[in-house]
Amino acid sequence: MDSDIKRLSRRYPQLLLPIQTGARQTEKYKDAVLGGQIPDTAPDFACPKDIALSSYDTPAGRAEILYLGDRGDFVHAYRALGYRCEPAEIPDSVGAAAIRGLINWEKIHNHRDAYLAAGGEDWSGEFNRFTSDKKNYLDSLILLSGGDYSNVPAEEVGLDAAAWREKSLTIRKYHELTHFVCRGLYPDDIDALRDEVIADAIGLVAAFGRYDTRLTRRFLGTEGGVFRAGGRLSHYVKEDELDAAVTRVNAMIDETAAKIEKALPESGGDLFALLLRIFP
Repeated sequence: MDSDIKRLSRRYPQLLLPIQTGARQTEKYKDAVLGGQIPDTAPDFACPKDIALSSYDTPAGRAEILYLGDRGDFVHAYRALGYRCEPAEIPDSVGAAAIRGLINWEKIHNHRDAYLAAGGEDWSGEFNRFTSDKKNYLDSLILLSGGDYSNVPAEEVGLDAAAWREKSLTIRKYHELTHFVCRGLYPDDIDALRDEVIADAIGLVAAFGRYDTRLTRRFLGTEGGVFRAGGRLSHYVKEDELDAAVTRVNAMIDETAAKIEKALPESGGDLFALLLRIFP
């Protein structure tokens, strides 16, 4: 088993469980998630060598990112961690996810070992004290896949397949880091459509050094002023609200472009400084 998978299974044992309907109600799931027991099942990952865990320092603290190059591995991890091992549908246009509130059993076990090594004798009481503060053991984790961003093919971007996959990963990474920073610094200021526009903008600047409004509209499905089936906009609003949302999103894209044109030179190439200048 790959070293990152080993480490991850110590944190989140449910990664080793099969994905199946009703999984969350099984004793194995409860033992893994609520008891920290590592299942004796083999990991269901096709390309464990193409899985990597990394971290990034941001204005909102350190963000951890799990990259899964194989699409099937990304879907498995997203279902295991974000949908309690249930076979939820993951649209092809979804290539990243931020999951919050994950119980990190490695943190709990490391604290137990240190407590007992120091002569502690009441682990049950110490466990209750330690877990009374959610910051001690709950994680946020960003999942990234390795496919084309928003399921847009390379020929529509004007790049070869390999170059577009590389750019896609950069866009995806900084899109999710943008959400991480905004949720951390402005937890009560949430606007799904605005936040998607800004996150795409930061991702595009990270990948290309500039903000391409045409690509943002292509990603969201708002090009031409009408919604295009398959665009990500349908993930954030109801079907009968799409027409109004297209108009609003396109206006926000233009507004964001104007903000970036002014703020990009001032940011000195620091993407997080740029973000804080254009948000909200």
